[in-house]
Amino acid sequence: MTRKSMAALFCLLMLVFATTAFAQQNIDKSNLTPEQILKGQDDFTNGFADQEMEFTFNVYDVNGSLKKYDAIIQQKGRDKRLIRFKSGEVKGMSILTEENNRMYVYLPGYKRVRRIAAHNMNQSFVGSDYSNNDMAACDYSRDYDAVKNKEDDKFWWLTLTPKAGKKMDYSKLVMKISKDVFRLWETEYYNHKGELVKVFSIEEPKDFGTKVTWPPQVQMKDARTGHKTVLEIHTFKVEQGLKDSMFTQRYLQWAR
Repeated sequence: MTRKSMAALFCLLMLVFATTAFAQQNIDKSNLTPEQILKGQDDFTNGFADQEMEFTFNVYDVNGSLKKYDAIIQQKGRDKRLIRFKSGEVKGMSILTEENNRMYVYLPGYKRVRRIAAHNMNQSFVGSDYSNNDMAACDYSRDYDAVKNKEDDKFWWLTLTPKAGKKMDYSKLVMKISKDVFRLWETEYYNHKGELVKVFSIEEPKDFGTKVTWPPQVQMKDARTGHKTVLEIHTFKVEQGLKDSMFTQRYLQWAR
């Protein structure tokens, strides 16, 4: 794996972090605007003071082959994230995200920290179905306008298009968001030709013994080839009092 691909994982992982802060507010959900619904989803994803997850990243090729990577990710607030790889060809690598999506990677072969350049953000992560820009698009209400397509008793369906002046990889996204806690259940990604290119989905959430329930697996599947990437979540912890000193370039290089 090249360092160009190392930025790719973060916002996928943020989709498997959660908060109940917005969902627990006493609000009338029957009259929410599309923008409020999308903001609720963003707040649901990003709201704990800190959080930690152990997971396995599985990349399934169309020929049946499988690559697996074990890792741990830690986050403080919305902007500080650290991921450390524990197995596979990426063992020993670590990535730090700071404010404004500044990303740094530690490569054990070079024994140094390098910044991931902005022009590398369209690269794939270890041959997966995610681009770097997929992973960086955590705050959807900042980058997209939303229109409500339909709703039923349990879900809203929103169509997202880039805000004026925003250059995004996709012409539109179609999201399925639950009415109970603003959970994102599915996203369809369309290219600039209007073609469906991939689909993100989750399994039924389970209780991890923390403050929230969350899906044990999330998946991104290529709608054209059947290639897919599955994230298996093993542990999920929140509000542990993670220290700011963990989210520095020095810690990235020296902590193992």
